[in-house]
Amino acid sequence: MSGPDGLAPSWAPLPAHARPGGAPLDEDEAADAVLAGALGWLDAHLEWFTPHRWEEYLPRRPFRPGPLLELLGLVRLLDRSGRLPKGASLPTRALDLAERAAADPDFTYGLRRVDDLFPYHLNLIALLELLGRPQPALRSLGEGLLAAGAGGHVRPHKPLLGRLELRYFLDRGGFPAPAPLPGVDTLYRESLPALRPDVVHLTGSETYALTHVLFYVTDFGGRPLGNREETAHLRETVRILLAVHLARGSLDLVAELLLCATALAPFAGGPLVRDGWTALARARRVDGAVPSPVHRPDVLAQLTGDKAAAYLFGTCYHTTLATALAAAVRAEQGEGSRPAAGPPLPCAAPDDVRRWARHVTATRDEACAPHLAPLLVLCVQARDLPALAEVLRAAEALGRGDDPVVRSAAAYVSAQMH
Repeated sequence: MSGPDGLAPSWAPLPAHARPGGAPLDEDEAADAVLAGALGWLDAHLEWFTPHRWEEYLPRRPFRPGPLLELLGLVRLLDRSGRLPKGASLPTRALDLAERAAADPDFTYGLRRVDDLFPYHLNLIALLELLGRPQPALRSLGEGLLAAGAGGHVRPHKPLLGRLELRYFLDRGGFPAPAPLPGVDTLYRESLPALRPDVVHLTGSETYALTHVLFYVTDFGGRPLGNREETAHLRETVRILLAVHLARGSLDLVAELLLCATALAPFAGGPLVRDGWTALARARRVDGAVPSPVHRPDVLAQLTGDKAAAYLFGTCYHTTLATALAAAVRAEQGEGSRPAAGPPLPCAAPDDVRRWARHVTATRDEACAPHLAPLLVLCVQARDLPALAEVLRAAEALGRGDDPVVRSAAAYVSAQMH
């Protein structure tokens, strides 16, 4: 069914893991299992983190040691949480690879370019030092270029997220920050999550930006955020977004939003957080990897040898790392809550959403109320006006017509009908 002037609904195809079966798993057991599996897989595939090995079969990345940089971030959190000290085998080997990457003349050349990748060069230098592998010559060069204002990275005209990211890297690594670059807390006040975005119209790239701002401002769960009222609002935003991407089976964002949920509300948990860990545990491969949205088992099945290994790594490493990061932060905070069971969240398919809406309209089941906002977001973003109308009727049946997300979705419908 189309909307006004042929506006057709557009629901993305669902991966198989978006339609889970069975009861949710124990949250602690699921998180521990995915962390153990992820660490085992990363250990077994460590060679693929090196730029030259990656480039044998995969497209060259703008920042060649990018995967290694992500891996060092995980090493830091594992060390901070006590789950895996930096002197253990996997962290030691990862640091060896990162040290060799920093010693490559290409790295120094990239640092001297002071282009858009300059902050990532500084971050690799800083993480190596933070983890016991200082690079004094590179650090001195980086500090000099930074102090000279090379590249203009600290200037107010540069994008907000890039400046906040740079300031976080500098503070974490002990680099002196130039005077024109405000502190993380000041920059945060101008950032996407602090400006209270309307989740109904938040894009995927904006959601990634929101998660990364929260990573930096909380130091990956290492420091509290703002005042109680602001934190409570962000917790609700993250909850809605987690449900949206859980319903879609978008495991990258499920992992990142689980990390945000833990950073904003240690020990709180809840049914949706438990369902998120269940989804990651059930979607992971038998080897411990967690597939990304671009991973296709049918494509992998047609490959052999190094080509298969490269495809597997390229389509799984980021989601596996994101999952391990979220699990490491959770391990640092301690065990989660034991939430009571609630009604399942429908997956992001129109028939499932409309079936849920009709049930709620008929029964006025208050236990279903937490799913209202994410389902409205899914319907608006799929431009499915008939399904959206049914979910809005369910909202009215539950007496939730004045909820902010309900009002935003209703305004969208009204505007489309003119």
